[in-house]
Amino acid sequence: MILVPGAAPGDVVDAELLQAQATLRARIVRIVEPSPDRVPPPCPHAERCGGCDLMHLSIDAQRRHREELVLQNLARVPGLDGLSAIVRVHHADDTERYRNRIRLGAQSVRGGVVVGYRAPRSHDLIEVDTCLVANPAIEAALPHLSTWLAGSSGSGELTLQIGAGGLPAVALRWKGELAAGVFAGAERHVHAGRWAGAEIWIEGSKEPAVIGDPSGVSRAVDGLPLLTSAGGFTQAHEAMSARLAARVAESVPEAASTLELFCGAGNLTLAIARRTDKLEAVEGDARAIEAARKNLAARELRAKLVCADANHVQIPSSVRVVVLDPPRVGAPDACKRIAVSRARRVVMVSCDPATLARDLGLLQGEGRRWHAVSIDLFEMFPHTSHIETLVVLDRRVETRA
Repeated sequence: MILVPGAAPGDVVDAELLQAQATLRARIVRIVEPSPDRVPPPCPHAERCGGCDLMHLSIDAQRRHREELVLQNLARVPGLDGLSAIVRVHHADDTERYRNRIRLGAQSVRGGVVVGYRAPRSHDLIEVDTCLVANPAIEAALPHLSTWLAGSSGSGELTLQIGAGGLPAVALRWKGELAAGVFAGAERHVHAGRWAGAEIWIEGSKEPAVIGDPSGVSRAVDGLPLLTSAGGFTQAHEAMSARLAARVAESVPEAASTLELFCGAGNLTLAIARRTDKLEAVEGDARAIEAARKNLAARELRAKLVCADANHVQIPSSVRVVVLDPPRVGAPDACKRIAVSRARRVVMVSCDPATLARDLGLLQGEGRRWHAVSIDLFEMFPHTSHIETLVVLDRRVETRA
């Protein structure tokens, strides 16, 4: 198999084979005959920017591709049969201007600073002043970032997310020397009402500089604010995130003893806590745990919150349901622990079909311990090959001869 990035199913192309690697890749030289699924990318940066890798496909073709990708990966897991019959797909109503959180790279170059997305399969930065998928408030901040950091030396990462009052909140992590004007510039943006706040970490510092309120603010499943720490993780598509949380909660039996791993700021926790008061939620990021505590308290909901490495938590024998939403790298150690626990149901969320398949295989083991109850696909990242998958599994009932 040869991967041809930028190709569409049905394209006829002239392609050049790239230097041999573990996975063979080729570069399109010329499109001889375009596929019916191919469309002109609506974003002017699409061909240079590595963010939206499916923007050359129609929306319908993107959706087919993502569903096929999930099913192909899950087909490798022993004992998961008849998957296509239990898949439900949740399409996004908004496929543009939906991202409430973006991440950018920054690099000093010849006295200036370039801020932008990474180029496809590269660390090179592509400077953009518009972004078709970014929330308009976030997009409005893009043209000012390079000027804000001008005179700095080094490199860093920027997270922009929607904060208080619907304004962008900026989190900067920097390696090197920041120009003195960076801090004053952040204050000007906040005081002028352009930014909600900014948090600036310089490598080696014990504490960040905080200007205004850099917390993220999105809407939880109940329509109330979901607070996250500055630069902290939250799902980028607010509407789809709420639908995911609702579906997760539906999958937890009422009053069931439940352990949630990788709970973050509590996006799923808030929904689960309305189903059961026997909930323990674990997260390794102390700032995320504090945000989750505030989010629960604002609703007078209860859950036991634990700051610990979710991959290595012992699963109490009383737990009957385990909910987990790990990062892209997955949760192999946690899945090994779940496999030998007394849990009867697993509710797993994943943004990567390959690591999802690997982790489900670890759950199954050679005994094929679990069967899939439902699979839900959420179009969390339109115009990209990423998709959020929710798999609900029940432990198979052992039968005695």
